[in-house]
Amino acid sequence: MKKAVALIMAGLMTLSMAACSSNSAGSSAATNASSKSAGTTNIVFWHAWTGSEADALQKVIDDYNKSQTEIHVETLSSQTEDKMLTALTGGSGPDVVYTADTTVSKWAQAGMLAPIDDYIKSGKIDTKNIYDSVYKLGAYDGIQYGMPYTMDSYMLFYNKDILKEVGAQPPKTLEEMAEISKKVAKKDASGNYVRLGYVPDYPWIDRIEIPYLFGADFYDFKTDKITCTTPEFKNAMNYKAEYYTDYGIPQVTKFKSGFGTYASAENPFFKGQVAFAIEGEWFETFIKQYASKDFNWGTVTVPVTASKPEIAGSGRLQAGMLSVSTKSKNTEAAFKLINYLTSDDAYIKFCASKGSLPTTYTALKSEKLTQQAPQLKPFIESVLKGKAKAFPAIPFSNEYSNEQGLAEQAIYSGEKKVDKAMEDLSAKLQSFADEWKSSR
Repeated sequence: MKKAVALIMAGLMTLSMAACSSNSAGSSAATNASSKSAGTTNIVFWHAWTGSEADALQKVIDDYNKSQTEIHVETLSSQTEDKMLTALTGGSGPDVVYTADTTVSKWAQAGMLAPIDDYIKSGKIDTKNIYDSVYKLGAYDGIQYGMPYTMDSYMLFYNKDILKEVGAQPPKTLEEMAEISKKVAKKDASGNYVRLGYVPDYPWIDRIEIPYLFGADFYDFKTDKITCTTPEFKNAMNYKAEYYTDYGIPQVTKFKSGFGTYASAENPFFKGQVAFAIEGEWFETFIKQYASKDFNWGTVTVPVTASKPEIAGSGRLQAGMLSVSTKSKNTEAAFKLINYLTSDDAYIKFCASKGSLPTTYTALKSEKLTQQAPQLKPFIESVLKGKAKAFPAIPFSNEYSNEQGLAEQAIYSGEKKVDKAMEDLSAKLQSFADEWKSSR
């Protein structure tokens, strides 16, 4: 046992020395970079992007570094939020971080992020130019800690050949989608499904998307109550559950177990195993990369329930957020970087190259963006209808999503009925809400 501990300690010491060496090298690079101009402030920016996406961001950062001598930015890609949190907690983290939208409130609650309201005012940022639902994701307890950067919205992708085969047009309501799904379902000689219209919870998006399409909400900020037991929320759960119960829970579960890797040629939508897929703006890139050249597909706005035509265009928006660490000694310089990244020219250059949506109206409406990235046009048109919204900015959003996922699996497996599952989910999540309320 002592030997094992000694080995572990030796390994930790080695890692520590390596980290120090790495930090020393980084400091050296920073010194060399700043030597071009006396008085240059060096800041560090960590993000999760890799490959071509990281390259696209680096080009924008390079533009910024070349445009002035006051600030020099070093980036570190491929950083998970766990790595960021460890570094920030230890005091050796970056000045600027890019995180998931649901992370900001939790990290702000923990005191890891610096308020940016004063910088927004001094920088004369027009917050009305930012899509309101995602801007609110950067707030915690009435204070802004994050600035939305990239944004994802969703469309209904459909297989044109499959719909043509059954004489159907793209659905205009969720109920129509369910009816078409019944027509396209196929079994082999052994009675196993080889094709279905739609399978809930694959890959992950409809967990939040579908409730919004029924007019449901997840949280009531006025009362600090979980709202997963409302009729709208339960209607959404019943709708999704029917894609299992109507076709047989064991049969659908078996069919789903044969799905291939999401980002590959084995994606069930590309293979014609499902006729419908709710996906984001990145999916066209996946189609070009993985699907066969003769794959015939189309998109429409994700339909809403027939009982609420007035909410057409609803759905989820998901944003990545730029924030400044409380450990940063250069918060003003850090915000100047954020201000630059969200300025129109830099913003459009990055989003067009990456294939993501910006969160400002001026960038969204720019012809430069759609000229450079025409695949974004239908998503932009959908977003500009103004009815889509982001998941509420609560510090237990990850717990909410995880617990909801477990509750849905209990429904799909037949273990629980919708009413029971939602009541249990509400009781479990309300304890998080009560704890958050008492801490404010």
